[in-house]
Amino acid sequence: MKMLAGFMPTIVPSRQAALQRRRLLDEVVDLNQRVRYLGAMIGLPLGPAQLDEPLTADPLADAIPSPHDPRSARALEVAREGWTLRDVLAHGVIDYHPVVAGTAADVADHMQQWFEAGACDGFSIAIDSYHDGFDSFVDQVVPILRERGLPHDDYEGPTLRENLGAHEQYGLDPRLTKPARS
Repeated sequence: MKMLAGFMPTIVPSRQAALQRRRLLDEVVDLNQRVRYLGAMIGLPLGPAQLDEPLTADPLADAIPSPHDPRSARALEVAREGWTLRDVLAHGVIDYHPVVAGTAADVADHMQQWFEAGACDGFSIAIDSYHDGFDSFVDQVVPILRERGLPHDDYEGPTLRENLGAHEQYGLDPRLTKPARS
């Protein structure tokens, strides 16, 4: 079985630029709900009034990652770095797929780490909604991965099906297309 890990890259020249881009993407979602969810993940009562402030040492001392959400430890780690709650969210800590917001090298490092650790056989990439996200990935990340020798060129066939080792079946399953008996 092949495992394609989903992940969401935001590729820009610096971490600050990445967070700015992610903040712009977050403007179309309900940040109040996301702040409350973040609070549940790290065991703190958080609200929208705190959105543009970092958490102080006292509440952070009481924070506990949720044992029910594997993303919560990373969320708390980012919060402890001193970012505002808006920036903590911009790091993608509550998104359902890992978010890498940074340089092309950051994105390539993440992909290489997962691939070499055996965590996946490939990636299902969800580029952010700006028109240049795909081009940035192809023009900046793919050359780094090729330079590192990660994507191979010896494919078994011309189709995704052949390269995944999937069974051949074209069209509808004949069991479903047989005429009904009278």
